[in-house]
Amino acid sequence: MATLQEGDKRDLDDDSDEEASDDDEQVVVFRLDKEEFGVPIDSVQEIVRVPDELTRVPKAPPFVEGVINLRGAVLPVIDLRRRLGMAAVERSDRQRVMVFLIAGLRTGFIVDSVAEVLMIHKSAIEIAPQLSSEQSKLLARMANLERQKRMIQLIDPLHLIEGRDLAGLADLAA
Repeated sequence: MATLQEGDKRDLDDDSDEEASDDDEQVVVFRLDKEEFGVPIDSVQEIVRVPDELTRVPKAPPFVEGVINLRGAVLPVIDLRRRLGMAAVERSDRQRVMVFLIAGLRTGFIVDSVAEVLMIHKSAIEIAPQLSSEQSKLLARMANLERQKRMIQLIDPLHLIEGRDLAGLADLAA
């Protein structure tokens, strides 16, 4: 099991060699297919390997892959690909479960891989094009890292699960 440590942080902002400032945002970058996504580092509780078996729960919401025992607590696990409407893939050793606290509920999301912890200068962050109301809440911003020829979609984890879906997850973890 891997948790984020202070030594894991990397600064890939070519504009400055200084320590993090108020002009920087630190994000955990992960991949789904060929796309890169980022979440604020302080929103990630931990990152663990996907277990060989997830316990399937009858009558669980359809987006839930199952639950796992994470240090004595029941953790609902969601495949983020499915949640975002992407095609499913077979499990691999590179996949990880990113654990977030959403409205008081610890929830795990399976991602294809976790790439790095990255410092992004706020000047590289832009408002994402609004394609739908759901997308604009979830992916409101994008990091345009021109020097590295990268575009990182910044996700607000609080919007990964909302409303009735959140209530259904709370029932699983209870």
